[in-house]
Amino acid sequence: MSSVKETIHVLLERPQRVELTVINLDDPSCDRLLQLLCATRDDELSCEDVFACLDEYVDCLLNRSQMMNIPLVEHHLSLCADCRDELRALQRALTLAAADD
Repeated sequence: MSSVKETIHVLLERPQRVELTVINLDDPSCDRLLQLLCATRDDELSCEDVFACLDEYVDCLLNRSQMMNIPLVEHHLSLCADCRDELRALQRALTLAAADD
């Protein structure tokens, strides 16, 4: 992996013909970015797609039923903190609603 980091640093140091915004990344940030790139799939769902099916996903978890794209939703949730936060908020809301019944 160090050769990839070195290549990225060399590329960032090259003079550019177009104006780019360069964000300095420390080694842990580079590692995380490379891990995310390596985990990318061709059939990934977007945040919008996941948000649209979170209700169904939670229902499937609660009822132990099947949903066609559970693996894709779970893959996205493993990478996306924002969607995990949405999931937790939905789960908390459902828990509170169940407690009121």
